[in-house]
Amino acid sequence: MGWRLKANRYTVTGTECKACGGLAMPPRALCECGHDMTPFTFSGRGHIVSYTTIHVAPAGFNAPYNIALVQLEEGPVISGAVVDEHIEVGQAVKAVFRRLHAANEQSVINYGFKFELAD
Repeated sequence: MGWRLKANRYTVTGTECKACGGLAMPPRALCECGHDMTPFTFSGRGHIVSYTTIHVAPAGFNAPYNIALVQLEEGPVISGAVVDEHIEVGQAVKAVFRRLHAANEQSVINYGFKFELAD
């Protein structure tokens, strides 16, 4: 149950510099300006900048699926899976908590965030 206490497992959590206001995702300890960073939770909303459709998936994943570069409303660009089948550059998306993968039926299920098209 310890994973429930780790917000970055089920939210889009990065860091913010209190000195210059810079944001980072994934989180980092020091800002480019040299100051300490503090935790920052992003809205999880953004738009697709680029994407690719994976047709031949590695073991444990079902193809086809989409991986996109998403520019968050707050600025950083991150990559993530998009659960919708038909996507286009420029479409609005939001982060949602989903099952990521499991090695087999008896193994631990890994959860995290993916993106889906926003309304």
